[in-house]
Amino acid sequence: MTPAERYRQVAVLHAANINQGFLATLGVPFLALMYRALDEAEGSVLLTEEQGGRVVGFVSGGEGMGAIYRRMLRYPLRLGLSLLPSLVRPKRLKRILEILRYGGSATAGQDLPSAELLSIAVDASVRGTGVAERLYRRLQAHFSERGVGAFRIVVGDSLAPAHRYYRKMGAKPAGRIEVHAGEGSVVYLQEVS
Repeated sequence: MTPAERYRQVAVLHAANINQGFLATLGVPFLALMYRALDEAEGSVLLTEEQGGRVVGFVSGGEGMGAIYRRMLRYPLRLGLSLLPSLVRPKRLKRILEILRYGGSATAGQDLPSAELLSIAVDASVRGTGVAERLYRRLQAHFSERGVGAFRIVVGDSLAPAHRYYRKMGAKPAGRIEVHAGEGSVVYLQEVS
């Protein structure tokens, strides 16, 4: 599978399975570009699990969003075209600005690590087979190899299954944050063994 196809499959998986989040509303072309930038940027990682030539799960993490944003700017035409429908919608534009603000100040005023699990998704056809746990543990190993002692995970209040999953994996609630105005999230802390 080519890198471009891998990013597209990750984007499709994100759009289908993380559909309660704002990023999914920006569309597959934007998501594919974002995951390409995330995979290429220093300090971030995209890990996938593939079966039969297709991506069935992924996890992404990073040590700050700045490098990812800068990497996306290396593709200005593709970025502009993927965001064009959102730039003419004031509510979406506001939410994009809130995400940019969050990316620059996520740990401001809090004693939290800069390392973060950014996204994780598993295709419905392989749920319950250990794919999500393997990906999660691979991200822990990645951070451990980089000398990171812990990472954070931001989970919207309304995502009850995600809260149960992260607690099962050993993450502990460490605080609260609002990425989007009026929408609370729990910040979990996961120690890296």
